[in-house]
Amino acid sequence: MVQDQYNVTLPWYIMTSFENDEATRDFFKHKNYFNYPKEYIYFFRQAKLPIIDIEGKVILNKKDEVKEASNGNGDVFKALSRNMILEDMKKREIKWVSVGGIDNVLLKLVDPLFIGMTVENNYEIASKSAFKELAEDPISVFCLKNNRPAILEYKDISKEMSNMKDEKGNYLYRDVNILAHIFSIRALEKLRNVSLPYHRTFKKNPFINYEGVKEVPQNPNSFKFEKFIFDAFSYFNKMLLLRVDEEEEFAPIKDFTGIYSPETAKEKYARYWKKQGKEINYEE
Repeated sequence: MVQDQYNVTLPWYIMTSFENDEATRDFFKHKNYFNYPKEYIYFFRQAKLPIIDIEGKVILNKKDEVKEASNGNGDVFKALSRNMILEDMKKREIKWVSVGGIDNVLLKLVDPLFIGMTVENNYEIASKSAFKELAEDPISVFCLKNNRPAILEYKDISKEMSNMKDEKGNYLYRDVNILAHIFSIRALEKLRNVSLPYHRTFKKNPFINYEGVKEVPQNPNSFKFEKFIFDAFSYFNKMLLLRVDEEEEFAPIKDFTGIYSPETAKEKYARYWKKQGKEINYEE
């Protein structure tokens, strides 16, 4: 635990959605807050938006209720302000905030090397990346756009671009965003007033039809709108990018099967801690 390793207890701010807020709080309570001082844990909710069908009409969750969904991790900046979390951070004289995806079981929220490099080189924001081994993998990567940090979506990356190198022989478009960032308080103050763009995703969503009957579609039927943290990068002239070993810092749970499944995450988590001399027993 962080407080044992560095002899300090850090505030832990957890952004939830309207859908999972109660369940998340109950889970932490059931697990005794994972033996972390509960007075240092703060939950706050992101906003939500209506889901619309292919004709641009809202769909229903119940006969008298519009179906809505959380509006993406990019809402974190306004949510910090809206829920008075940013003010709490300033009162505590916090200078740097680590931001990461809660689905990554190997996320390092406290990394002295990462923080030290960022501070020493006078950056306001920084991010970690993992190397994309296969050029054809459909994964978005870091890049410079109009000479500012940004994310290049995989649909815009050709195989030729993925194999491009600089004069030192380093690949230009192989650093994958693993949602592990740090922001200075000054950066968060700036971003609280920024309106990030929405991204549209086409997904399957059950709904109540015109006859008042619930339908569960077999194929994507509606659009969800989300903000993403990476769109905030372009509001800064530069950012530090630290490439890390995926085996040690990236084990997200995104799918039921495949490389980002719960089973794979458990295996990577166990391998990591075995290297540290600790055996993981999931039955405990």
